[in-house]
Amino acid sequence: MTFPKDFTAFTRRRWVCFISAMVICVCAGFGYAWSVLQNPIVTRFGWADSGVALAYTITVLCSTMAPLIFGGLIRRMSTRAGVIVGAILFGGGLLLTGWMNQIWQLYLFYGVISGLGVGFIYPSMMAYVVRLFPDRSGLASGLGTAAYGSGAILWAPTAAALMEGVGMDRAFQVLGILFAVIILVGSLLLIDPPEGFQAAMAPKSRGEQGGAADLRRGQMVRTGTFWKMVVVFTCSLVAGVIVISQASPILQQSLGYSSSRAALFVSVFAACNMAGRFLWGSLSDKLGLVNTAGAVFVLCILSMGLLAVVGQEVLVLVLMGVAASCYGGLASILTPLTARMFGPRYITENYGVMYVVFGLASLIGPSLATTFKTMGGGSYTGAYVTAAVLAAVGLVLSRFLKPVSRKGE
Repeated sequence: MTFPKDFTAFTRRRWVCFISAMVICVCAGFGYAWSVLQNPIVTRFGWADSGVALAYTITVLCSTMAPLIFGGLIRRMSTRAGVIVGAILFGGGLLLTGWMNQIWQLYLFYGVISGLGVGFIYPSMMAYVVRLFPDRSGLASGLGTAAYGSGAILWAPTAAALMEGVGMDRAFQVLGILFAVIILVGSLLLIDPPEGFQAAMAPKSRGEQGGAADLRRGQMVRTGTFWKMVVVFTCSLVAGVIVISQASPILQQSLGYSSSRAALFVSVFAACNMAGRFLWGSLSDKLGLVNTAGAVFVLCILSMGLLAVVGQEVLVLVLMGVAASCYGGLASILTPLTARMFGPRYITENYGVMYVVFGLASLIGPSLATTFKTMGGGSYTGAYVTAAVLAAVGLVLSRFLKPVSRKGE
């Protein structure tokens, strides 16, 4: 097949764009290192666990709401411009967090400002990598989400070491400046694919991915399929959110780990999260998106159910790793599944709306963990059981997901 010259040139250049997007995602994934930040903040200021944990929920909610609130602006901006705005907000929010002395400042600087920054960066990057590789969308999405999920592997020990070496305030300031610089430099290498690139590279993708509908976000949110997907993914992501956001407190409370040892396993779980994104994203190209999602849901149910009844150290660590990998798997298939259900043409704006499921799950997960910990005298059993039930709901509803046709449902 012969491609236009600009397509051929971009096909070679897209690898540079892809690598830049991966680096940007690694930086934006700093939020996954939250559990190593929570206890030091509590210790430093004496604020309640639940109050400090709320900052994580706020930042995820803001990152997921940004595409909804600013969707029109993001749609009119180039990918590069959107990332630049995100870099300024994300890095600036962390920088300001280094000067906080009241909890509302934690909510505003870390929660709202840096969260909005991530909301400009990550959803755009996920849609961007799928547009770069429409011929390998599952793999591209898996690698993109893996890069984002790998943030804690690098940043959890880095943040812990910085806080120990230069103090918490300076650590936030250093990280804020570092992330802003790296993301801004990376954005200079991003180029949007030329018009018609997707159809040329993956001519069969429209039919295979249910793209006949090609709904815009306003049309998408009026379909039953959209709301089913919201419920399915919100319910199923809760298990992973509990592990990712509360890993350090869980390990310290349940297994008696020191903060430094718990921080090490935060990185291990981040590696599981990253591996799940790559593994399940790659498998979805072969097994199908809905089938892959079903397998992940089953693992979520099993891992949470077993965590509720076992206390042996190795088993707890393995099961938490499985739950983290399931979170990564769900993250990797959400982008291509959105394209399959509603068409690939408007994937950037549609994924920006669908990304809200991470915010909803992050609103539920940490609240379940801290509430049941308090009610159960330090036990997280109730949170695990609830997460298993929610994953079961997601599994059942996922069986009813079908692509939307041109005539609707």
